[in-house]
Amino acid sequence: MHRLGRLGRRPSRSDDQQRRVWLIDLDNTLHDASWRLMAEINARMTGFISDRLGVSLQAAGALRTRYWHRYGATLLGLIRHHGVEANDFLRATHPDRDLPPFVARRPGLRRELAALTGQRWLVTNAPRDYTDHLLRILGIAQCFDRLVCIDDMHSISRLRPKPHPLLWRRLIRAAGRRPSELCLIDDSAANLRTAHRVGIGTARLWASPSQRKLGWAHQRPASALRPSYVRVQVNSWPSLIRRLGDRPQGRP
Repeated sequence: MHRLGRLGRRPSRSDDQQRRVWLIDLDNTLHDASWRLMAEINARMTGFISDRLGVSLQAAGALRTRYWHRYGATLLGLIRHHGVEANDFLRATHPDRDLPPFVARRPGLRRELAALTGQRWLVTNAPRDYTDHLLRILGIAQCFDRLVCIDDMHSISRLRPKPHPLLWRRLIRAAGRRPSELCLIDDSAANLRTAHRVGIGTARLWASPSQRKLGWAHQRPASALRPSYVRVQVNSWPSLIRRLGDRPQGRP
């Protein structure tokens, strides 16, 4: 498994059957992060903002949400408007040794990933240490050819994580493929939208089980409508593999 410090390195495989490059998201795509993990991360983010900026938890929570909607990542707003160091924020907000109780493992995931013929790149806005630990817990640490974590997402001296278009263009160059030979598998509408705009294929894991339950509980059920920028939309990995696994070359 390669770790991408410089995105310009190209894969060595040349077999036509391996030309597809799958760009696979982590939280709420490979596992149901909304079960417990995202609530914990969000609480830690809110606490960090409250402590760092000297504001109430309520104000910090509102700011966290506002920056997430505006920039696609809360961290970007904190860097731009408050001079927060990315490493300080990421270390403080992502579980480390206490991660296992927040993760729900699901059998069969390794087998399902193996059915995606081609290269599998994990692309996540999470930090590398957290990502490595989580992949080991899920039992899929050996399923990826490359990891692209937020640590790797600097461009022109600035952090540019998902959904920034520059990230997708860098990944296209790194893969040495046509954009249509890449496919993003993600749960985020913002990420899928910008990937589609640069020509990358898109597949959406629509709302994890916990997300759907939370939506109904708050009387805001997740919409099952497939946006125009999403080519394949499913609500489970088995369904995704039935649609895309060992599929002939062609854009999803």
